[in-house]
Amino acid sequence: MTSTKLNNENDLLLLVAKGDQKAFRVLFDNYWDNVYSVALALTKSTVLSEEIVQDVFIKIWSKREQLLSVEKFDSFLFIIARNHIYNQLRKKTLEQPFVEHLEQYFLECSALPEQQMLLKETQQLINKAVEQLPNQQRSVFELSRNNGLNYSQIAEKLGISKFTVKTHMTKALQAIRQYLNYRTGTGFLFIMSVIKSLL
Repeated sequence: MTSTKLNNENDLLLLVAKGDQKAFRVLFDNYWDNVYSVALALTKSTVLSEEIVQDVFIKIWSKREQLLSVEKFDSFLFIIARNHIYNQLRKKTLEQPFVEHLEQYFLECSALPEQQMLLKETQQLINKAVEQLPNQQRSVFELSRNNGLNYSQIAEKLGISKFTVKTHMTKALQAIRQYLNYRTGTGFLFIMSVIKSLL
């Protein structure tokens, strides 16, 4: 394997996909800091961050055949690292301050092209979730989110009480979150961090 090939990411990924351990080492050396910096920012633990880096690259090695279809390795790496960090910190995310910290971090990451795509996919999921709501809940939700009406205006338009509007909205949001939780798996925390702006 020549140094020229090592400097070309596409050739490098191809070699790794074929099981070339030297190429994999080059890939690791080039990108380990990307994963470590994110892990450290979220965990505040150098030991845990190092373990996360090792685990992420072990996963990449075990999925190396997939590299043949990867166009942008940094995006591929981001997704694997993000999902692994979610899994590792699932217990810690029960602590509200940490939840807020993690949500803010990934909201800032949402400016990345791959995250913009995820936001688009999330909006599509939300639309599907809304379609499955009971008629009254869907009407309340759409009048609020799509038409910008407040609870009093919705109550007047639908001929129901303001309390009933609030109840329908609460149930609608719960149903949408459950729908997203079921379908987004390890990406749930990121999804929940952005639906505040989408819903």
